[in-house]
Amino acid sequence: MKVPLSWLTDYVAIQESPTEIARLMEHAGIGVESLDEREGDWIFDLEITPNRPDWLSIFGVARELAAFLNRPVKEPDWPVTADGGCINDLISVQVDEPELCLRYSACIVDGVPVGESPNWMKRRLEACGVRPICNIVDITNYVLLELGQPLHAFDYDALKGKQIIVRRAREGEKIWTLDQQERLLDDQVLVIADAERPVAIAGVIGGLETAISPFTRRVLIESAQFHPISIRRTSRRLGIVTESSYRFERWVDPDGTARGAQRAAALMTRLAGGRVIGGVIDVYPAPLHAREVSLRPDRVRRLLGVDIPSDELLQLLNRLGLKAQSDSGRIGVSVPTFRADIAREVDLIEEIARIYGYDRIPSRLPEGAVSGRGDSVRRIQEQKVKEFLCRLGLREVITYSLTHPDTESGWGVDREEGSLSLVNPLTQDYTVLRVSLIPSLLQVLSHNIRMGVRDVWVFELGRRYRSGRVGVMEETEPRLLSIALTGSCWGRAWNLPPQTGRADFYTLKGIVEHLLSWLSIDRVRFRSGGPAFLHPYRSARLDVGDASIGFLGQLHPAVAQRNDIPSDIFIAELDFEAIASLACWQRISRPIPSTPSIRRDIAVVLPEELPSATVADLIRREAGDLLEEVWVFDEFRGASIPNGYRSVAYALILRAPDRTLTQQEADQIVQRIKEQIRNQMGLQIRG
Repeated sequence: MKVPLSWLTDYVAIQESPTEIARLMEHAGIGVESLDEREGDWIFDLEITPNRPDWLSIFGVARELAAFLNRPVKEPDWPVTADGGCINDLISVQVDEPELCLRYSACIVDGVPVGESPNWMKRRLEACGVRPICNIVDITNYVLLELGQPLHAFDYDALKGKQIIVRRAREGEKIWTLDQQERLLDDQVLVIADAERPVAIAGVIGGLETAISPFTRRVLIESAQFHPISIRRTSRRLGIVTESSYRFERWVDPDGTARGAQRAAALMTRLAGGRVIGGVIDVYPAPLHAREVSLRPDRVRRLLGVDIPSDELLQLLNRLGLKAQSDSGRIGVSVPTFRADIAREVDLIEEIARIYGYDRIPSRLPEGAVSGRGDSVRRIQEQKVKEFLCRLGLREVITYSLTHPDTESGWGVDREEGSLSLVNPLTQDYTVLRVSLIPSLLQVLSHNIRMGVRDVWVFELGRRYRSGRVGVMEETEPRLLSIALTGSCWGRAWNLPPQTGRADFYTLKGIVEHLLSWLSIDRVRFRSGGPAFLHPYRSARLDVGDASIGFLGQLHPAVAQRNDIPSDIFIAELDFEAIASLACWQRISRPIPSTPSIRRDIAVVLPEELPSATVADLIRREAGDLLEEVWVFDEFRGASIPNGYRSVAYALILRAPDRTLTQQEADQIVQRIKEQIRNQMGLQIRG
């Protein structure tokens, strides 16, 4: 908003320089974007915060300056002399939507010749960025800038039935607006109508059929207060933003409607030679009264850390236009309706701090015990896992929590029951909260591949979202750990073949196993299967005990083809809440073994459909504490093996921590394991 310094001096005496006034405005909380000298005047370009709509006027800024300068403020002068007649004989006003139109005031000026405005008014309007049009329209714009009260001038003789009705538009109604556009309305739009049709969109823009023209002689001045949310929705719905809608969206003082209409009428009689019809129509079914707020001086002292005497508190509040009186150790404050931002005691204390001066409040260290120092346990756990994965060669990415259902379905991820959608999304591309991190990671890979980057190892530790008990983040916002790989394990080099070290299913499986081992999570089993967007024969679900904690595998070739990317992409998604609860976060160091180990090998003939981990689990159970490690080191298919079977060889490392294990003890353990494999599982032992 642009404010000429010469206009401010109409209401408050200012001796300070423009730069000093600019600094004072900044101190008051009014942002000064620029200060320009123009035609012997200084123009302040102000940035007003949404919580202070009372600053959206010249008089509002002057009132704030007067409070800071501790000088009296001069009210605008608007003596109105009625020249016969009664307005009630000429027009009636009916408000059908009192919730959306709190107050509606109107007056009529007769015998107004439409012409040019005086030069001084045109200069002030132009300095504020408003184009002069004609005297009647310029006066309504002048009062809007001066008092912050939007006005609209109707050609009285163009109104049908001599009636004003404030109502919702009827479905399918149309109106030609002042920008010469035909607008289709619905019942969500509040309109000003005459007896036959809408003549204005309330608080936003007027209608063309009742606009001021060179033939206008009688003017109906509308001055109203409309509900901010209603005007904001209408403005967004129709794509119209005006000076009036900008103010109505924030808050317009209902006590200023009659004053604004009378100010415009006075200017029309003084500058255009019209005469005011007697009376003012003022429909105000549910008047707002000044809000009463109690202030405790000791509370001011505790919050600001400075002892301000009660007499000075009263003076500071009254300078701001807040009527304050001392009452039994407290201060009762009557907050006028133009200060909609003041509702609580702490709001008054903030105003006191502004006027008193932040520079006068001493800086002190806070008193009391400090709790919750450092990062939370959850944050520390997450950071440890991220650092570990980075040491394995992966890079962390952070993607948006918002997405679109088509994006998720394009990667084969189905939205489940309980997933969340935005009621009022800002863009069409981000309308829902994600149910998985996989689509976001795959988009990262897709973007890199299109940019020519073929070796991409990334992970993300983030949240998915679903409905649940409010306040239980593990239920409504569970954490997931997702990994995506493609390309070479160690890049390209002149002494390596091009396809050496390509990432595959076992690369990803090794990363997951290494992570779980580092977290001391045992009883880990991989079983076949996975979501539909994974390759049916190169995917697995991950179990710890009886609980499923995630899945991993190769991206399904059909999904890769649909998204025009290579199919050698491997992805995993783990339930980090489950991992965090199972992990041992306290690192335990063991001494280097002082006794020798013994290795034994066992070869078992397994059906193709039986996972090798099933036999490994039996080996661990039967070997007990003397088994240090077991792994698969060979798999064989040949003429000596029946069709549908394979020979899997397991290596066992046996060690006693307190003594040297004998060969006989090792043989007994291996023999017991073989017997259990035959008896419990019915499998053949090859060696």
